Parts: sequence; C-alpha cells; structure tokens
Amino acid sequence: MAHFWINREVPGTRERQVVAQSYGVEGDYVHFFDSSKQKVMSIRKETAFLIERSDD
Repeated sequence: MAHFWINREVPGTRERQVVAQSYGVEGDYVHFFDSSKQKVMSIRKETAFLIERSDD
C-alpha cells in the first residue's frame, strides 16, 4: 500500500491523503483502490489537480 497525496501544496485547494494500492479514473471520478480492488475513496476529477504517490 502507498500514501497518495491529492493537491499537496497546491494553493487554493483542499489537501487530502489516502492509503491505497492504486487509483483510476472513471467518468467524472478518481477512485482509489485497496489491494483487493475495492474502492477506499472516490473524489470528483475536477477537484484533483495533482496526485502524488509516496511509498511507505
């Protein structure tokens, strides 16, 4: 599993962090998945300006 930072240090946005195995875009959403491909979080694509992965 890895930490994904969403909008880290992007001015004027909400910074978020999620622990997930992977992510993918479907329609208007970015979905974050665990190792069994279950969704752990979904956000609207229009709110995600930067997604960074940091392995811990």
